[in-house]
Amino acid sequence: MHSSLPKYVKLSAIPLAVLVFSLPACSQTGQSPEVGALVKKSLGDMVFVKGGTFTMGDFGPQVTPEKLPYTSQHENKPAHQVTLDSFSIGRHKVTYADLDVYTTATGKPSWPEYKLDKLQKVAGNPAGVPWQMAKDYCEWVGKNSGEPVDLPTEAQWEYAARSGGKPVIFGTDNGKYESDRNLPSVDTIKHKFTAPSVVSLYLYLVGQYPPNPLGLYDVGLDGRDWVNDWFAPDYYEHSPEKNPTGPATGTMKVIRGAESNQQGTAMTVYRDSAPPGGYVIKLRNGQTIGPTSVNLTFRCAVQKAGPL
Repeated sequence: MHSSLPKYVKLSAIPLAVLVFSLPACSQTGQSPEVGALVKKSLGDMVFVKGGTFTMGDFGPQVTPEKLPYTSQHENKPAHQVTLDSFSIGRHKVTYADLDVYTTATGKPSWPEYKLDKLQKVAGNPAGVPWQMAKDYCEWVGKNSGEPVDLPTEAQWEYAARSGGKPVIFGTDNGKYESDRNLPSVDTIKHKFTAPSVVSLYLYLVGQYPPNPLGLYDVGLDGRDWVNDWFAPDYYEHSPEKNPTGPATGTMKVIRGAESNQQGTAMTVYRDSAPPGGYVIKLRNGQTIGPTSVNLTFRCAVQKAGPL
């Protein structure tokens, strides 16, 4: 680095603060080039979502000719009014390539650790992780960027999936679920995107199909997204109107999005839950598999009312 000081000026005569702020930014933050690139990419990937008021939950009775709900769930009823401040949310889900930068930088073990889950790892696929790892990753991006990055709340997720709370039932470009047009078929995944071992999970490379009108890719598809909220099946009955954040405590976390290729679970109003550490699968012979979180994916959000 070339100094801008006169040749014969003694360093002792220069205030320490001046010397500190003349150093390159990477020396101040300690970021590696890989971390700096990921942080820059993560913030550049954020879509600003202007706040507003919308009807959250199963809005079927308000818009369908038969005045019937879209789902038989009781967890997503009653539909209720919610008002959100503005925020920003990731255009894409976090991928395994992104996660590898994080685990290397923080000294954490490469993920996934579970041997069967390792078979599902593809660099460009959405990363399947336990809830705490998803939250830690987003907060780490925030720490390295100086922005308030976290997981989105459930209300933010649904509002963004519906492109600002519009009455759309699928978070696709046209609000419809159309195989091999705005999402891949199982056969397409098998032959185009990744190894056959992940076909049953219906996971594929992020960003391959048209985004929703807000600009978000794979909303409600390509894995089941973690959000910040604890889950309670009756939460909608007493949810506050302004910026709801879910129950104060719980044992399950809210997940949003499709289970494999099931159209019903891909709906923008469908609610589900999962243990924060992932699923333990019990086999017919009594043995167990897991815990596994390979299809529990996420995207980050910036909890700031103004654009970045």
